[in-house]
Amino acid sequence: MTKRQLTATAGLLLLAMLLTVLIGVFDARRRVIAAEGNDLRTGQSAWVTATLDELRRARGAFEPGTKVFVGLEDRVRAVAILSGRWTDVPLHDGHALTGRPGEALVGADVAVRGDDLVIDGTTYTVVGRLGVRTDSLLSDDVVLADPSQFSASPQRLLLDGPSSVRHYNAQFPGRSVEIIDDGTNRRTNVDAVSPVLVTLGALVVALIALIAGLQAGRWELRAAAVRFMTGVRPLTTLRSAAIRVGVISTAACATALVGATAARHATNLDLDVTAAVAAVGTVALAVSATSFWHGSRRWNW
Repeated sequence: MTKRQLTATAGLLLLAMLLTVLIGVFDARRRVIAAEGNDLRTGQSAWVTATLDELRRARGAFEPGTKVFVGLEDRVRAVAILSGRWTDVPLHDGHALTGRPGEALVGADVAVRGDDLVIDGTTYTVVGRLGVRTDSLLSDDVVLADPSQFSASPQRLLLDGPSSVRHYNAQFPGRSVEIIDDGTNRRTNVDAVSPVLVTLGALVVALIALIAGLQAGRWELRAAAVRFMTGVRPLTTLRSAAIRVGVISTAACATALVGATAARHATNLDLDVTAAVAAVGTVALAVSATSFWHGSRRWNW
């Protein structure tokens, strides 16, 4: 590739990576806004009657992000994370629960002493402030990470997480499940339109990566033709082309991950686009290699 072609390929890949990060930020923001509007529920939710120990023994059946709440008093509840981490919690300060007992998330209007919150004689460390903004629907809410607040006897619990109802029914067949239906409470912009925009954005990113890969493969094929005619071995030519395109893709991926890290610190969002960035880079590399290999087989240079 010439310097101009190299610049064009790198520019396309960087554009794809930038869009990937922006889509990740947009989707993460959408999910936390939806969680705030749905009273911290982020997946398929249901009221179940069970004990925390029963659910924990079956934790392997639940998908990452599944959690269970128990109400303690007005606007105060305890949470236990059954699988993975709780990543969709809306916060405007601090960080999400780490999984250690004794932590708390509180709204902006909840009075705390330093970083401590005392409830029924028990002191909790406040690690985050609930709500996308200070003035939010969760200003008076308190969420405690305290397994001792769950009863050893079956009690009414709120189970929330991806496909949580289906997994619960599979593990506890015949038990009563009261599914929470959002119905008309679903907000059109956040719950219906935004996922479509994310999907369209992902398709655009995939198209850009495809074009970048095709162009890189074609341009490297032309350069390889000259090398082949001057006596350079095909294997050496192929290795040179792979290294060149690989370096560009790796640099673009690294730039995107750095951008995602900066966005995570700037927005307080639990943003992880590593898989998406790797997928974009892989698509570009695979298409480039396929294009180069297909052209080199015909030797029609």
